[in-house]
Amino acid sequence: MKRTNGTHAVNDDEWYTPRKTADRVADWLARSDGGNLAPDTSILCPADILPDGSESQIPAALRQRGFTDVRVTRDLPLNNMFCDYSFDANGGIGEVVVTNPPFSLLKPFRLWLRSNPRIRYCVLGRPCSLDGWPIVEMKDKFFTEDKPRKSVAAAWFQNMRDTRRMPVQTERAIGDCGDCESPCCPNNVHCRDWKPGQPRPLFGWCVAIQNGLGGHFCNKYIKDGKHKFARFFDKQ
Repeated sequence: MKRTNGTHAVNDDEWYTPRKTADRVADWLARSDGGNLAPDTSILCPADILPDGSESQIPAALRQRGFTDVRVTRDLPLNNMFCDYSFDANGGIGEVVVTNPPFSLLKPFRLWLRSNPRIRYCVLGRPCSLDGWPIVEMKDKFFTEDKPRKSVAAAWFQNMRDTRRMPVQTERAIGDCGDCESPCCPNNVHCRDWKPGQPRPLFGWCVAIQNGLGGHFCNKYIKDGKHKFARFFDKQ
């Protein structure tokens, strides 16, 4: 996977979305055990017009898979008043958002999604950037094709199907809320209903994605007097 800067003779999307990956995402969205989207579902691919004006691989893969109503724009929807988004599509549920967005805009995009809970999406996100569940088969990292090759932790998150593995592999946990030394839990949508001392297994990024988790996390876990990296958990 190469970085697109608008000067390559052959565009291969932004980082981390070559055609092979786009095809797998499109296939999952169409499958009955995946997104289960009908061919005429209205889909929006924002942030999918490349610097040279061409489209990314994602809308091309969706159309090839048989989706007939795929709209492509340059800008990610971040504000209801000014976004290029059809709230009336799909019988009033709104367009399904499918994209690999600029990672720098994931936080405001996440807030926009939370303010519009009916909107369905399938979006590539970094750890601690999106809610929902991962597409487990797409795994937890992507690699560049440049030399030396680099890996980036990221997963395709969606809110159309609960992909949690049951039972969760608690034996692979690397922490527990019951052992946290923080005096209080973070006041956010993930943790505000929890209290330190209540047991709950915590997982690293890779194991979380393998278990269909990753949409709920805590970045204030303290053990042995040290703040740990973000931990992910199953929120029933």
